[in-house]
Amino acid sequence: MREVGLVVDTQDISANVKIDRKTACGNCKGCGLGSSDDKSITIQALNQAGAKKGDYVEVDMEAPNVVKAAFIIYTIPLLSLIAGIFLSNPLFGLLGFESEIGSLAVGILFMVLALMLIKLNEPKIKKSNQYNPVIVSISGKNFL
Repeated sequence: MREVGLVVDTQDISANVKIDRKTACGNCKGCGLGSSDDKSITIQALNQAGAKKGDYVEVDMEAPNVVKAAFIIYTIPLLSLIAGIFLSNPLFGLLGFESEIGSLAVGILFMVLALMLIKLNEPKIKKSNQYNPVIVSISGKNFL
């Protein structure tokens, strides 16, 4: 998946790139975290092309990595929730407790633990640069 954006800042090996949100984003605000009036987001990308502030660049994120990242963030916590519910339900039934409420609580606990594990591994995942966007080429120079 390739996007064109404007480099607004550079660091050692990365750059902050402002990219226009697509209409498919709708009013989600998940990545923008701002008002729906703001039609752009700023992402951090590896600066392999040597772009400077003000350059328009092409940013690439490999599709398989996007799918794997989405799986980690969304599917693992969901599967943990379901596993917690289904694994604890028979146990609570045997103990004579209200199994539905207890199973829900255990499921939520499993989901929170999965999210905490993902968060704890985030620095290692970021360090691997496997899921980071990459600036692959410079489209235009110094428009700021």
